[in-house]
Amino acid sequence: MLTIPTRRILIFGFLAFVLIGLEQGILGLFVAELGAQLSRSPEELGLFFALHGVGSAIVTGSALIGWLEKRNNKRIAMASLALGAGGFLVVFGESWTLKLVAAPLLGIGFGGLSMSFNTLFVTHFSQKNAGLLNVLNATYGLGAVAAPWLVSTGMYSGTEVFLAIAVISLVVMIGAWGIDDRVPSNLPSIASGDSGTSRVAPLLVTAFLILFLEAGLTYWMPSLLAKTSDNEFIGASYMAAFFGWFVVVRLGAAALATWITTLGFALIGLCGVFTSLLLVSTGFIPLSETSFIGAFMGLIFPNAYAWMLMTGHGGTALGAKLLLSAITGATVGPWLLGWIWPIFGDIAVLLTLASASALSVTIMLRTYLRTRKILVID
Repeated sequence: MLTIPTRRILIFGFLAFVLIGLEQGILGLFVAELGAQLSRSPEELGLFFALHGVGSAIVTGSALIGWLEKRNNKRIAMASLALGAGGFLVVFGESWTLKLVAAPLLGIGFGGLSMSFNTLFVTHFSQKNAGLLNVLNATYGLGAVAAPWLVSTGMYSGTEVFLAIAVISLVVMIGAWGIDDRVPSNLPSIASGDSGTSRVAPLLVTAFLILFLEAGLTYWMPSLLAKTSDNEFIGASYMAAFFGWFVVVRLGAAALATWITTLGFALIGLCGVFTSLLLVSTGFIPLSETSFIGAFMGLIFPNAYAWMLMTGHGGTALGAKLLLSAITGATVGPWLLGWIWPIFGDIAVLLTLASASALSVTIMLRTYLRTRKILVID
């Protein structure tokens, strides 16, 4: 890997995460709007989300192909280019088919930038990764707040936000052209294949479940809310507040990282989401008043990813495996919920997401206790 000045990693890492935050903040709203305009079913909208996940899987999976990875020193630049192309196509493509073509391009951009800078921040700033990683992901939240807020106030349309995403993507592509994100693994060479598999497998399952949960919530919440209200801006207002909580908590986590571990933050977030979804499912809290779930969601992925990467002693290869599993969850989750919702209703969607949260907590605690026991024996 090339030696990259710390300042460039910081500048373009933060800018890239604002960019993918904008994309994630507007995606669910924009697709819900497209569904209404083009009379598309939940299953068809789920296909759009699934193709977005396929794009992310492609760019992440490329890191596991040895001969390609040796030559792939422009992943950040290429991901930025794909995100820009997808932004232009989703705006100017007139047919539903062209919108579907844009989906994997957007996914390549999102997956590539997320994997590259998350891994760089965990490994390059190893002594301060918990704090810096939460700050990095807080900038993602800033973009995710800005997108629905701009739409909800009527200042800009979803189309204009996507155009901004396309333009900013080109800036990141040019500025980050020389940043090589490849990081070697520090897994001890004496580790056997079986022990390596037993160590990594539960981490991969956890990554799958966490993104199943996160994507399912953020992509389908606008549609669930729109079904229960005549207010056309309720989804945008909700998501703006959701990601507002998201940002505040991630910044708070950065400040508290000295005292609370990445695993601790992730477990707090997962338990909070689980409890909140159960309260909504049982009728104690209206869905429209649960934007605070964003506070719990903001704690989960960056901290869980850092914990998984360090637990697995990984570099770019393990990071790619984790994110590929996570992206699979982000692909399967929204697609599966798109079938569950019209058949079993809103409560079934919420309980499915709650189950993913509970199972994640169980696997993470079991993995932590098992790893701790191995360290004590060694």
